[in-house]
Amino acid sequence: MDTPVLEISNLTKTYGKLVAVAGLDLKLQQGVIHGLVGPNGSGKTTMLSIVSGLRRKTAGEIAFGVPANKVMLMPDTPDFFPLLTAREIVDLARYPFRDDVSVDAVEQVIEQVGLGDSIDRRVGGFSRGMKQRLGLATSLIGEPQLLLLDEPCSALDPLGRRDMMDAIVQLKRKSTVLFSTHILSDVEDVCDSVTVVDQGKSLYEGTVSGIKRSEDQSFEDAVLEVLQTARSTE
Repeated sequence: MDTPVLEISNLTKTYGKLVAVAGLDLKLQQGVIHGLVGPNGSGKTTMLSIVSGLRRKTAGEIAFGVPANKVMLMPDTPDFFPLLTAREIVDLARYPFRDDVSVDAVEQVIEQVGLGDSIDRRVGGFSRGMKQRLGLATSLIGEPQLLLLDEPCSALDPLGRRDMMDAIVQLKRKSTVLFSTHILSDVEDVCDSVTVVDQGKSLYEGTVSGIKRSEDQSFEDAVLEVLQTARSTE
């Protein structure tokens, strides 16, 4: 079997007595789109930040099947130097990969995320949704093999959300994608598999269709049932 792109074993993160992530396991193969869903404060952002190296784990193991410089994180609220243009921001993100990524890729990736008309605008005037698109562009310019997206559609209108989901699907040919979201329909539309988390614990991990108890049950109802059942047994 191929080496997993990402393998997490018993990942734990505590802050004093607060348990943010509680023994989480996850294994992702090449080309998979995996959704991470759960209520606010369930540990999704903490997990992604640990995997990306922004926070230290308390316990557990994380193993990568790709080079460290091919793992990229897009935070949920990306921010940038306001006086720089979109072109300049993405070119700065390209700099560590300049030997492998040509300057022509800057314009291509900005077009890909739907900001072609604003490529030479200063980002200080960008809306939050435009900054999310730009954040995706800065993540893509290094040609990641593992892409971590934290709430990538939280500030986007319906059209922008559709564009973002289309871009994620296109990435499947080159990359493995792990993204957190509250928008369950997006997970159902584009994900191969999903993890449902609450209070730092994994309540379900498997295929999107596998969480349903019957053919008539919607994905949203199935997720809510898992969450409600877990809380009722505490």
